[in-house]
Amino acid sequence: MKKLSFATVAAFGSLIATSSFAADMAVKAPPVVAPTCVWCGWYIGANAGWVGSAGGNFSNTGTDTGGGGLGTVLAAGALPGSVSNSVNGFIGGGQVGYNWQTGNWLVGLEADFDGVSAKSTTTVVFPGVPFVPFTTTYAHQLDWLSTVRGRVGVLASPNFLLYATGGLAIGEVKTGNAFICPTCGPPASTEPSTVNTDTTTRVGGTVGAGAEWMFAPKWSLKAEYLYAELGRTNSTITYTYGVATSTLTSSIRNSFNIARAGVNYHF
Repeated sequence: MKKLSFATVAAFGSLIATSSFAADMAVKAPPVVAPTCVWCGWYIGANAGWVGSAGGNFSNTGTDTGGGGLGTVLAAGALPGSVSNSVNGFIGGGQVGYNWQTGNWLVGLEADFDGVSAKSTTTVVFPGVPFVPFTTTYAHQLDWLSTVRGRVGVLASPNFLLYATGGLAIGEVKTGNAFICPTCGPPASTEPSTVNTDTTTRVGGTVGAGAEWMFAPKWSLKAEYLYAELGRTNSTITYTYGVATSTLTSSIRNSFNIARAGVNYHF
C-alpha cells in the first residue's frame, strides 16, 4: 500500500479545518440586536403657555342682623348676585416623567410645577337711590399650579406621539372682596373687616391631551391642553353699623383652561 506524503496529509488537514470553520460560520449567525426604545425611561424638561378661567363668575350671598345692610341691598338688586371675573395670564415651569413603551403604545407618569401670573379684579359701582352710593370689588388670582398625571399614548410614527393625560392638580388661589362706602355711617374705610383676601392651597383634578415630537436624538417638543378643577373658594367681609352687623360672601369656582408647549430631554 502506497504511503501518503507529509505534504498530502497537511493539505488534507487544512481542507478539513477550512470546511469546519465555514460550517461554524453558517450555523453561528450574529445575534439580532433589538432596536433601541427612544421613548423609554426618564425625561426632564420645561414648559410655558397660557392659563385662563373656565367660567369665572363670583356668586354673592349676604346676611343682616338689622335692616339696610349688605344683605338688604343684595336682595334689592343694588348689589349683584353674580359678578363676571375671568383671570388669564402666563404659566410656566418644569416637568419630570418616566415612560414605558410596548410596540406602538406608551404609558407614563409625569409631574410638573408651574408658576402663574394670572389675576383679575372687577369693580361694581352703585350710584345711589334708594341707598347711598357704594362700590364693591372682587379679585381672583392663581399663583402656582402643580399636577401629577398618568399618560397613555399611541405612536402615530416612531417619532410622533399622541396622548391623553389625567390625574391630580394642586394650586394656590387667592379670592378677595371689598365694600367701599365713604358716606355710610360709619364709613366702610374705618372698618378693616370690609376688605378681605383669602389665600388657600386647593387640591383637585386635571384631564387633557397632547402631542409630542422626537425631533432629535434624546430631544422632543410637546404641545398640550389641560383642564384643571380646584373647587370653590370664597371671601367674606363684615360691616358693622350701629348695633347691626352685615356680611357679604363672594364665592368663585376655580376651574382653568391651560394651553402650553414644552421641550424634554430623554435620558
